[in-house]
Amino acid sequence: MCSGSIQLPGRKKPLRHLIGMSEELILGNKSANTGRLLLAGSDKQFVWTSVADIYGIPGIPGWADWFEGELNTHHAIAPMLGIGCNPLIVKGEKAHFLEWLSWGVESGAINFPAESGSIRWRGLGLDDIFRRVD
Repeated sequence: MCSGSIQLPGRKKPLRHLIGMSEELILGNKSANTGRLLLAGSDKQFVWTSVADIYGIPGIPGWADWFEGELNTHHAIAPMLGIGCNPLIVKGEKAHFLEWLSWGVESGAINFPAESGSIRWRGLGLDDIFRRVD
């Protein structure tokens, strides 16, 4: 990818950072009721955190590896083309994800923490989603 700037009419300084999104990405991601979730990053922790948050699914950060495996097993993940990021589509609805989690707990593939209490999720920022261009 080339590094540079874009001069826009009416601006004294050139634009050095640009994030562009398609109309489909913006309009199609307004709710969890569409059966697909469009994410700007493909990091397994980001995907699991996003799915758990958007769909209101109970879980812990340590389940990210397992959840990524389930997405692949069920062919519920599709990469998209991105510049400076690795966007993807997660296909499925809350009921599907809850079924997977139920199976995971029943089979012993994932476990709830031994202690009760709050679960701390690591905050994610733009650096976790977008790649740096040197």
